[in-house]
Amino acid sequence: MNPAVAGTRQDVDFRMSYRDQWVGFTGAPKTMGASLNVKLYKNKMGVGGYVFQDKIGPFSYVSAALAYAFKIKFDDVALSLGANGSYNTMGINGTSLTYQNTQDEALLNVISTQKAKAFNAAGGALLYNDRFFISLSINNLAGTTYNYDKTMEIVKRGIYKTVPHFCASVGYNWSGNPNFIWENNLMAVFVAGAPILVDYYLRLHIKNAVFFGGGIRLGVAVVGQLGYTFEWGQVSYSYDYSTNGLAPYNAGSHEIKLAFFYSKPHQQKGRGLGEFKNQKYQNKYIIY
Repeated sequence: MNPAVAGTRQDVDFRMSYRDQWVGFTGAPKTMGASLNVKLYKNKMGVGGYVFQDKIGPFSYVSAALAYAFKIKFDDVALSLGANGSYNTMGINGTSLTYQNTQDEALLNVISTQKAKAFNAAGGALLYNDRFFISLSINNLAGTTYNYDKTMEIVKRGIYKTVPHFCASVGYNWSGNPNFIWENNLMAVFVAGAPILVDYYLRLHIKNAVFFGGGIRLGVAVVGQLGYTFEWGQVSYSYDYSTNGLAPYNAGSHEIKLAFFYSKPHQQKGRGLGEFKNQKYQNKYIIY
């Protein structure tokens, strides 16, 4: 969601996830991905990358990206500015399509080509410490066009153009007792021509180990989550229950996430990593 996250957690942070959405609904999305980011140059910058795949009905989408972030440090807060470049492939399985006119040249070009490739970019800013964050980012920044028509005709057919996605999110950690940390996260995504997506999540971390919580995807779904934090990583499971018109036709969505992280031993002492003047929590307990 935001390339500025690179290098803002542990020294090394590796994550994997798998999501099976709208179980029982024909052609429903399935998403899997992995990401890695690390701190560099005395924590003044970060680099990272990700690869993920979406499968939605006859469509498949694979994206791989490299990200860089530069951090401006203050006593008790940091500002991270990041950008990434991605290489993307969008494929179409023509045998899964049903169409009315078998002689439509636009469709035939898409089906015969099967894959289109393009580059894209993203940028973002993240103001954060261990207790709060404010995130702003733009994805599909390049307005990439996927062209399935390889002819040189003036009138182009089989064109798929991406549009920018604007994302804003805020989060806050609170605890009256160090054994219980409440993690809040509010996010909104705006895409021209589509309804604004608004998510809110609340999670409770107990003794820096077990965590559970829930959330609401406004007008779309309610979410429950359960997980455990180890010294070396996290594992979590979440379930979405649809609240919109798709509810009668699917059995919900399942998602599994695994995280592995590492920080130098001298930074793991005390309550946190010692990155901020008034630090209370370890960075592995806050999600951007």
